Amino acid sequence: MSEPFYRRAESAVFEPSPATESPWDTSLQHGGPPSALLIGEIEKVTAGHGRIAEAHVDFLGVIPRKPGVVEVRTLRPGRRVRLDAATLTIEGRVVAEARCWTIAASEGADKRVEHRTAPLPAIPEATADAPFPDFPGSWHYQHAIEWRPVRGHSGELGPAAIWTRVRVPVIEGETATPLQRLAVVADSGNGISNELPLDDFLFVPTALQLSLHRHPAGDWVLLDARTSLAGDGIGATVTELHDESGSVGTGTQPLLVQPRTPVQTPNRA
Repeated sequence: MSEPFYRRAESAVFEPSPATESPWDTSLQHGGPPSALLIGEIEKVTAGHGRIAEAHVDFLGVIPRKPGVVEVRTLRPGRRVRLDAATLTIEGRVVAEARCWTIAASEGADKRVEHRTAPLPAIPEATADAPFPDFPGSWHYQHAIEWRPVRGHSGELGPAAIWTRVRVPVIEGETATPLQRLAVVADSGNGISNELPLDDFLFVPTALQLSLHRHPAGDWVLLDARTSLAGDGIGATVTELHDESGSVGTGTQPLLVQPRTPVQTPNRA
């Protein structure tokens, strides 16, 4: 697959390609590409003001795979700390909103501290195996990413770690930023660490929060994810995020959990 996730039809209008397809319903978008789209548009207006240290994306309902309008606004201006928001509107309805805290970097704080309980795993060799053989149906998002499982995944229930590399641009003709590439895959933490069978249950995130002490360097991002379930239809996924040199931060997702039927689509509302 070589097509980008989006094409810019007008300055603020974006057309999603099949690469954005959701595994729950191919007429909808996976949460990763819209997150990357919104965060990237915020990065444009905050360029030169610092680095995005926290990004929170709320999914305000299902996200149709139809053209959408992105609007960016500053909620809290500041020289050292600022808060900006971006919305994605499709057919007159706001379907997703991102809020990002940007913090100015400074000289003198030269101590780098990162915590990991085990050595960073090497990137496995590529295989010809399908990336998600246990997921029913065919959807293009999975083929827009390169997946290299380290542990778990591929039909196993429970925590999993997987190296990922985004294969396509977020927006046609534009180079994706490291933060955009991270956002594309971070929303997959719940999918790789499922504690219930994918063909029997929905476990749909209502939001994605990224807390980052630095942005990734290079193309590869490691998702080290675990999902916890309360047994009453609510769950949460926590994903440790790494590049090849170490930790970059964490991603968290609250989950709606419920039995799945053959015709059922997720309702993020």
